[in-house]
Amino acid sequence: MSRAILILGGILDVLIALFLLLVFGWIMDSWQDPNGASVWVPVTVMWLAAFVLSAGAPLLGYVLKRRGSTPGRVALAVWLPAAILIGICLIGFLIFPP
Repeated sequence: MSRAILILGGILDVLIALFLLLVFGWIMDSWQDPNGASVWVPVTVMWLAAFVLSAGAPLLGYVLKRRGSTPGRVALAVWLPAAILIGICLIGFLIFPP
């Protein structure tokens, strides 16, 4: 059961990373804002942080599993980036509804 949860978390992280690659066009669009607002630096940094966390989590989980870490630590490494990103999105939709 523990292995299935870790695999599911890894799949979710990879899907989030693929979605972030899909929306990179909107990130590049923020680099040339017609209003002159300089928002490209924070937007790109936040996108890069989310991408690195979600793409690196399955690899970190694999490394921790191979080193014999506790199952809780491996699960935390795999599931934490997805939980943080989903939580931030939910809070953002609650504060600023579309």
